[in-house]
Amino acid sequence: MTAEPLLDISGLDVGYGHVGVLRGVDLEILPGAIVALVGSNGAGKSTLLRALSGLLRPSAGRIVFAGRDIAGEPPHRIIDLGLLHVAENRRLFRRQNVHANLELGLYGTRLGKDEERRRYDFVYELFPMLAERPQALAGILSGGQQQMLAIAQALMRQPRLLMLDEPSLGLAPIVVDQVLAVLQRLRGGGTTILLVEQMVERALDIADHAYVLQNGVVIGGGTPDAIRSGDLIRRAYLGAVSDREA
Repeated sequence: MTAEPLLDISGLDVGYGHVGVLRGVDLEILPGAIVALVGSNGAGKSTLLRALSGLLRPSAGRIVFAGRDIAGEPPHRIIDLGLLHVAENRRLFRRQNVHANLELGLYGTRLGKDEERRRYDFVYELFPMLAERPQALAGILSGGQQQMLAIAQALMRQPRLLMLDEPSLGLAPIVVDQVLAVLQRLRGGGTTILLVEQMVERALDIADHAYVLQNGVVIGGGTPDAIRSGDLIRRAYLGAVSDREA
């Protein structure tokens, strides 16, 4: 018996004012999977994540998450349902320390002290370098440490679906390896992941399924092997007409 999708997007149109970016997007994500979303700059990848997290209101279509249509819902309600967005460029509270940033990840929750402690222990065990510097200001951390902190902050809420926008951006290869290893470990623990990533081969290496976006339209999807053996990547990157993605 096939599992019901955790996220089911159908006929989604999204834009900025009168400028359309996404057109008729259909996409689904099964529970416990890593799904990669790839495409050239300007294809609309970040726009899709913003729509899913409630930062943009779709003009048409449905976004069904855990059986509930969340299209047009405010961001705080979407977060409370368990859909978390780690945005590009590691948007942290840079004048706050590591521990305070993690604490802010719990904002609005009503957890007992034991559960809060368990969540701190989980992210510190997942990212030992953060455990070594809990009082360090986020703004003085390396790029890799900041990326880990941004992911850890989202994990404090134990998301059902974790969306990451270009987590490898600006990172050294060895740090990229560490981040991708963490994503695989999270999948092993049952966390579902939507990964937007310019390092296509690295994304396909860890993904269970992938979709290819070109000029705001999903032009295909499939297993990583199917994506590699077809021409979707070539079409998306070499045949794309550049659209500006906000």
